[in-house]
Amino acid sequence: MSLWGISTASETAANNYAIPKFQLETDRNTSPWNTFADVRGWIQRRYKTTTNSGISTRYFDEVLVPVVGLNSTNVGGSTGIGTAGPVAVFFEDPNLASPISIGAGGTTGIATNTTGYVHVVFNELVFAGAGSTVLIRTFDANDANESTAIVGTAVSNTGTQYAWSGTAAAHGSPDVFTNFNGQITNRVAFAFTSPSTVLAANVNFLSTTINTTVALGSTVIYVASVTGVSAGSSITVGTAITTRSVVAVGDTFVTIGTASTVPSVIGITTAVTFSTRTNATKLKIDMSRGFVGVITDGSNSVGVISSFTSQFGDVLLRNIAGAGTTSGVGIGTTTLTVTA
Repeated sequence: MSLWGISTASETAANNYAIPKFQLETDRNTSPWNTFADVRGWIQRRYKTTTNSGISTRYFDEVLVPVVGLNSTNVGGSTGIGTAGPVAVFFEDPNLASPISIGAGGTTGIATNTTGYVHVVFNELVFAGAGSTVLIRTFDANDANESTAIVGTAVSNTGTQYAWSGTAAAHGSPDVFTNFNGQITNRVAFAFTSPSTVLAANVNFLSTTINTTVALGSTVIYVASVTGVSAGSSITVGTAITTRSVVAVGDTFVTIGTASTVPSVIGITTAVTFSTRTNATKLKIDMSRGFVGVITDGSNSVGVISSFTSQFGDVLLRNIAGAGTTSGVGIGTTTLTVTA
């Protein structure tokens, strides 16, 4: 049964976090991140609406393989996976796109004052009380100048929820929860509101050199490359000029404003950097904090592993497949950018 992730109780990257090894991260239809353990065995959940960023109370479950004691430490002689642990943490892709609409961890972004979601995925069914939180750190476009953090809060799934976990499950039917204030799932959605304003920073996009000596008082600066440079870009030349605005661009030179005269002679090969003023805030999940609040293991009502780093490391922060709907709701991104 090694392909089913139960050959060992270890929950590490080397063991695929004790989830089925044959499922691929890129599979939008049978995502391993929608597969979890409960008293029935390995379950594949397919969500049917976009409620709570795709993690709704409308879904159907498929039993992939029945395994006695899978979500426990050991029942009936079978090796289980023990306490539920996180297997992935990510921002929902705001485009809800399939395939993933991002590249290298980037995204087209989310607007200011907009609701976004962080998903925390477990390898077992869990009971997540509404009000549990994750922390989101904020940086400028250079990943610097950290600003006020944002709290993401676990939302409550309204409507009837079901769990194969207790007395009813022992008799062949799920337990029914009509007033549970939270989510019964393996994939918990934490809602947050993006900042109302964004941070500003000069982001470097071109490094080049001076190719003709610039005399004192000159505003025309000859450089080895002007690729991507336009009026409004900023130029920094050694220690002589710092983030001065470019007012015109030629084939081999740029012109800075008359008020921005060169304070000293600048020689050939002096380093030049061009940048652009970028108004954006990058959001990053605080991996060192994990989550705070009441989330319990569906098998025995004990607390789950709440840390994102002590056992697993930042490898948990990843782009993953969607929540299982045909629209691809819930596809992930590792960094979410807020733009005005």
